[in-house]
Amino acid sequence: MSSIYERACSICGDTEEMARLERCPICSKLFCPDCAYKASGRRFCTGNCARTYSYGDSDEDDENPDYDD
Repeated sequence: MSSIYERACSICGDTEEMARLERCPICSKLFCPDCAYKASGRRFCTGNCARTYSYGDSDEDDENPDYDD
């Protein structure tokens, strides 16, 4: 019996039956070990999520003392 919601890698489409899936700590997308982007001792779904984890995504200007309007 197949379910309506099948867990699969967001990059290659492998299912849980084919590979062990992990959830990205940034965006919560599922990915398999073959598609994982490794950075900072962690695994992410993409390089963009790895950069967000490393640098944060704060948009507040007052946090950057070098920012000049």
